[in-house]
Amino acid sequence: MPLVQPVGERCSLGRPIAAYVRDVMAAEPATRGTVLIPETEPERMWQRLLQNQRGAIVAHAVRKETDAVICRLRFRLF
Repeated sequence: MPLVQPVGERCSLGRPIAAYVRDVMAAEPATRGTVLIPETEPERMWQRLLQNQRGAIVAHAVRKETDAVICRLRFRLF
């Protein structure tokens, strides 16, 4: 599948990705959609609190608007 850049509002991330997933799944209704969300997980707790929560935002938007399977892949930074 080619790399695409969803177009959306400047600061919005979840809704454009959910809309793209919904469009792809509508084009091929017999297939099951899977969304892989890579995330970094720092070593220390205080670093985790400061990390961006984009993975959770995207997962929530996709879960709310589609029936795709969501896999959040966490990579530990040690």
